[in-house]
Amino acid sequence: METMEKRVVRRFYEIVGEGRPEALDEVCSSDLVGHAGAGSDLADLKGSVASFLAPFPDLAADVRHLVQEGDLVSVWLSYTATHQSEFAGVPASGRRVKFAAWDLIRVQDGKIVEITQYCDLFTIMSQIGALPTAAPA
Repeated sequence: METMEKRVVRRFYEIVGEGRPEALDEVCSSDLVGHAGAGSDLADLKGSVASFLAPFPDLAADVRHLVQEGDLVSVWLSYTATHQSEFAGVPASGRRVKFAAWDLIRVQDGKIVEITQYCDLFTIMSQIGALPTAAPA
């Protein structure tokens, strides 16, 4: 059964996939508290999402698992995108990336009030050619 909290979380990823971080007010509380990659508040979260969408404008989330306990929703997902402009000092490569992410999201009264975000940055950097490849043994 899909709970209200899970529907709110799914909508969050839809908005990100639409490339509209400014629309996160629809699902996020103005008092949102963020951790790790999410920044510290709603403005930081919007900025973080926007700065990620700039080099990866076709970013798409594949929500693999939503696990809920009370008002907390744990999300395991994978993202795909194309590296189309500079990211972390690496010029656009045109390469496709696929990487895992995990978010822990607290939903109260139909709004996200707290979010912690982690993604596999090492895999992204490797896939866009930013890391040296291992020499053959």
